[in-house]
Amino acid sequence: MPSASAPAVAVVGAGFCGAALAWHLARAGGPRVILIDGRGEFGPGLAYRTADPRHLLNTPAGRMSALADDPEHFVRWARARDPAVTGGSFLPRGLYGDYLRQLVAAVEAGVTCLTGHVVDVEPPAAGPAALALADGSRLFADHVVLAPGNLPPRLPAGLDARVRADPRYVHDPWSAPGPAIAPAAAVLVFGTGLSALDLALGLDGAGHRGPIHLLSRHGLLPQAHRDPARPPDPHPPAYADWPATARGALHALRAAARTEAARGGDWRDVLADLRPVTQAIWRCWPACERERFVRHLRVYWEAHRHRAAPATAAAIAELRAAGRLHVHAGRVEDMSLGTDAIAATIRPRGGSARVHLRVEALLNATGPAPDPRDGEDPLLRALIARGLLVPEPLGARVADDGAVLDAHGHASTWLHAVGSLRRPQLWETTAVLELAPQCQALAGRLRGRA
Repeated sequence: MPSASAPAVAVVGAGFCGAALAWHLARAGGPRVILIDGRGEFGPGLAYRTADPRHLLNTPAGRMSALADDPEHFVRWARARDPAVTGGSFLPRGLYGDYLRQLVAAVEAGVTCLTGHVVDVEPPAAGPAALALADGSRLFADHVVLAPGNLPPRLPAGLDARVRADPRYVHDPWSAPGPAIAPAAAVLVFGTGLSALDLALGLDGAGHRGPIHLLSRHGLLPQAHRDPARPPDPHPPAYADWPATARGALHALRAAARTEAARGGDWRDVLADLRPVTQAIWRCWPACERERFVRHLRVYWEAHRHRAAPATAAAIAELRAAGRLHVHAGRVEDMSLGTDAIAATIRPRGGSARVHLRVEALLNATGPAPDPRDGEDPLLRALIARGLLVPEPLGARVADDGAVLDAHGHASTWLHAVGSLRRPQLWETTAVLELAPQCQALAGRLRGRA
């Protein structure tokens, strides 16, 4: 157990990154770790606290180890509970939350778990940094790590203040589920990604039998993983020869998919092979090409890259075949709030005939807001106001070693970031396969300074 005088590392956020950092930092007598979470969920965070068995990981178990230097760690843990588990199994998200809880518990002697909301940080002067909590208390740490996970969801386009204030609109169903939805009620879900699929399956599993409508600009559902999943090829495509443009990379990716199909594989194999080098490809692109990719290709990339578990895709297909789930490509043109129902007018993508829906509930599943300025996180806003954090449309400015860059471009010696805040530099930085080595590397640097 570290002594009370040992250097302290405060990790703000206790989801995957917080749990992995705590494990690496606290083992073998590392620095004192203060793990802070607003919900008191130390390990699962928001992503893995679901108890619904139909909410499955969208990555096979063999790629979900929290320890980058022990790729089989999660599979061994899961197999001890169910011998049928393999590296290709798509397991419940709640089970993975239990795994992360136990990861924190394994180093509890060196970790202080604190439930609270950090609202500001005063930079160190002669001593440690001072973290201010919402309840008025303060704590001190030599290093502060921002591990917020995915930021709260974006606001759906086309919703005015009246709709946002209506109790039938639920802005963040995972944090605040909102009022109960009648089993026969019609539901409109904003978004068609993985979160939207989980909401639909959650409603179905709870006995909901009314129509469910999913709406997004393109109406693209996540593609399905192949069952069983194939391990990545140790020889990824020669991406160094690809043009450093979004359009050029798209053409090269399509050519690689055709080549793979000709030898009996498919496009999933190509994307799997790209995983180890996606960050390197992104970093080679100039800012204008990154912006072009986000504006024109991001939605297609995410539908193919962030795939659904085979069982999830099959369940969604069954709901659609039964006429209980409807997918719309378009945008909200008008919304009228009635006493008994909400009348929504949708303008279809590429069409002129309007779609008119009467629904009793509105659920937001648009995905996380990438820009910290669009969220309500008081800590991020305070750091931005102090000039300690520079927001960007996809996250924040962070150095290669995880040090946060301030408004003058200086790398902090005490403020660090992991996960989604690093997306402007890395693009792929929200999945376990990328986060595990990121957390291990940062923990190693912090242990070296302790």
